[in-house]
Amino acid sequence: MNIKVALNVFLSTALVTSTTMAAPIVNRLGKNPFNNQIAAGIEGVLGKATQSSVLNPSVAFYETFPAKSMLNLNEGSHKVSFISKSDDSDSLVMTDYVSIGAQSAQGTALGLRMTLAPQESRLKAAQQLAENNVIRTGDAIVSTRPLFANSLQYLALQLLATHISTAVVVTENGKKVVYNIDMPMDSEMLGGASVGFAKSALDSNHFTSDNSNLMLHVLRPRLTEDQRSNIQKWFEKALAQARSKSIYPSKLSFNSDYNSPMYRNGDLGFVADTGRLLLGQDLKQNQHLQMFCSEFAWTVLSLRDCNPDTTASDFKKGKTPSCISEFFKPMQTFGSAFAGGKASDQDLFGMTDGIPMLIQQVGADTKLTSELINFALPGKDREAKGLSNGHKGVAALMAPLIAQTNTYFSAIMNLPMPPQFYQAMGMQVPQAMPAPAQVKEGYRAQLNQAASVRNYSPTGFVVHAGMPHELNGEKVSQKKFDYVTTIKYVPRAKLKELQSK
Repeated sequence: MNIKVALNVFLSTALVTSTTMAAPIVNRLGKNPFNNQIAAGIEGVLGKATQSSVLNPSVAFYETFPAKSMLNLNEGSHKVSFISKSDDSDSLVMTDYVSIGAQSAQGTALGLRMTLAPQESRLKAAQQLAENNVIRTGDAIVSTRPLFANSLQYLALQLLATHISTAVVVTENGKKVVYNIDMPMDSEMLGGASVGFAKSALDSNHFTSDNSNLMLHVLRPRLTEDQRSNIQKWFEKALAQARSKSIYPSKLSFNSDYNSPMYRNGDLGFVADTGRLLLGQDLKQNQHLQMFCSEFAWTVLSLRDCNPDTTASDFKKGKTPSCISEFFKPMQTFGSAFAGGKASDQDLFGMTDGIPMLIQQVGADTKLTSELINFALPGKDREAKGLSNGHKGVAALMAPLIAQTNTYFSAIMNLPMPPQFYQAMGMQVPQAMPAPAQVKEGYRAQLNQAASVRNYSPTGFVVHAGMPHELNGEKVSQKKFDYVTTIKYVPRAKLKELQSK
């Protein structure tokens, strides 16, 4: 073979190879990841959802993450392949969105690492997300809706997180693709119109019917490689069971009451029974299982130390196998972070601590802190059209707690409290001053006692991802998720300039 022929063979082989691979992600991230500028075109893509003198108008600050806690996409198994531009109209674009810049030398910007995908080709986007490590098996996919900002105050406390799906990355026809596994395992969540029931690639009705008001946070669980291997097997089994319709809803059904988890006092029998169902075995410790969306995700992640290939016999014994453990400790409503909690405390942050947790990390001064709390919790509700009845029911139940939360947040963020705050506690204070530590801790204990049981709501997953990595120089041991990116499906025409220039 002469040089010219050999070169032609090499080029043709390279061309074939390149066309079978998913396109890399177009990088439009800022050189400084903590900058306070919005990448070109992002405002037109997202639209305007809120209005405030201190906030960017597109996305409420409580729907964002601290820049310093975002997962590093340039190292190890999390590495993402990037290119500078693309002529492929199906290419995904990753770009910055900053809601609030750092307000102090110790603070960090709040924002989103946006991944913009063409809504006309969701299956191809699912392949690119999987091939490029943007989504991995076990990642929590959080449904969040920017236009719900400044509607129900409950939604602000929930950081606008309304649903958790879990990613399952599999290889089909030589290509990786990401599917979602959900609770409920029904056609609404899993039934992709283009590929059939339980064969969805983020294109079921849940992900498409409200596309203009939907973004998807991708949160990555902290797992060892052995645990990730186990989780891959468990979620593939879950996907197979969903497709065969063999366990839902006859043995495992949806629980719409997010205030009533199966978890009680450390009993993980329901986790063992979930493992049995995924293994094709019978229930042993429960007659029937009922779970809400994030509960199912938490439950399967709690099987991370169990290899289904080698521990199946342990599940047949009727007891909870020793390999099962809580993925994270089910959370209190309010944690100890603002009452002297230490980095080693597993209750450092509670499910409802997201707003002050974000404000603290941005380094906001007293004036901005007050504005942000009042922006999130203005003392009145507006209608959230399209919110599920389950969430509306929880919002109604939480109304008495919500009414006190603005005051509680103001107290723990050391804002001057009015005299009537102390008078309500039987204390006489002549002028406004910050609440003493014992008053704040007493208030927290009172609210936790009145609130729901320990839980693992969708918001709990988001709070984990938004936690700082360290507190006072020590690693925050409670943190079990990292924020990867936020996916937004947009028309190809809106992506064109970001892709090619």
